[in-house]
Amino acid sequence: MEEYDLYRFTHPDGSSKDWAIRRNADGRITTRWGRTGPTLPQVGTRHQDKTALENAKRRKGYLHVGKVLIDDHGRIQSFGNDVQDEPAPSQPAARKEALYWRIKIGGSATREQLLEWGKAVTGAADRLGTAFGLDRSERADFEPGVIAHWRIPGTGASGAGQIGLDQGVIPLLILMTMKRLAPDDVSVSLATEDGVEIGTDLRKEIQVLEGFGTDLESVRPMAEALGLLPPRINLAEAIQTNQDCWF
Repeated sequence: MEEYDLYRFTHPDGSSKDWAIRRNADGRITTRWGRTGPTLPQVGTRHQDKTALENAKRRKGYLHVGKVLIDDHGRIQSFGNDVQDEPAPSQPAARKEALYWRIKIGGSATREQLLEWGKAVTGAADRLGTAFGLDRSERADFEPGVIAHWRIPGTGASGAGQIGLDQGVIPLLILMTMKRLAPDDVSVSLATEDGVEIGTDLRKEIQVLEGFGTDLESVRPMAEALGLLPPRINLAEAIQTNQDCWF
């Protein structure tokens, strides 16, 4: 049996599909895929960068499940468990509430525009990370990286995915920031399960925030750090500053 990294995409109806990847000793990459279950029957091997393939899957909404062992017949074994001769059929995954995002890059968007967009999103995420002590890693051109263990979608290619309400409000705020900063001929769509489009004005998305168990005042400091809301003026400080200048 060989060790693979397993990824999973969950559809709105609760069903899911899996994709697994490993780097072989000869440098080639082997991938397996299929519906979520005890086996992944489809297999392919090619020369390609493993990290690039994983990042592409993440941009499509796949989440990393963990490392597993898979034999030549595609049978999956978790670490510490034996493969059953007749594995029990898997049960459908429980449906989780989610929001859905899609990035569509038109033909007139230039490489320079996409690169600058990526830098702007990276800068916004860095401000948020610095202000609230959030982990930041894996930044690169067109890749704003990871914040609070969530990978921000790349800005170099079209893609789609989902964020679960149980992932917290930070992915929502980052995606709204990406939408606000997107250049011409780049559209960032963000919608509820009912297909209702989410905009960039948090004051109009009170129900969406409630779905994450929060409210406008609770997320205001983070929204201000990302530029989604203007900074609130401290009148006491402003008055004191004016008095100091007057005298």
